[in-house]
Amino acid sequence: MNRFISLLAGTDLSQAIQNYEWIIPTIQSIHILAVSIVLSSVAMVVLRLMGKAGLRTSIADTVKRYVPWIWGAIVVLAITGTLLVIGEPKRELTNAAFQLKMVMVLVGVAIIAAFQISVGRHPEFWNKTPEHRAGLKLIAVGTLVLFIAIAVAGRWIAYMIVDYAAA
Repeated sequence: MNRFISLLAGTDLSQAIQNYEWIIPTIQSIHILAVSIVLSSVAMVVLRLMGKAGLRTSIADTVKRYVPWIWGAIVVLAITGTLLVIGEPKRELTNAAFQLKMVMVLVGVAIIAAFQISVGRHPEFWNKTPEHRAGLKLIAVGTLVLFIAIAVAGRWIAYMIVDYAAA
């Protein structure tokens, strides 16, 4: 891992990101805006599944409205996140909060993909009255909590102490 970090830190792109003071704050700002899009879109879908918002819209229509925003923001997050890793590879790759965040991101992406596929294939199932689906409500809230945990882990990266001499 140390060799990979050294190679990555020595690239021209990494050096440019490290040497221009405005690049990292700009990338982080875009990253945070994309996080807010994901969180708000997931929240809207969860609120619909809970029967608390958007009741005049089917769940399939709610998914068609919000899930593309989630995927678009995830693409932006992947790009900006990759740039942040390239710019500060030791800080990111050796950080337990970053590693935990990446595991949770993979789980979250899998949940969103499975949900989108299921709604597309079985819209009648998803449009049953919410009060008959307590297990699904629990999964929906759990998914929202997962995405909030991803955001918290992302913020925690800045506060984790990394022994750069060992990395």
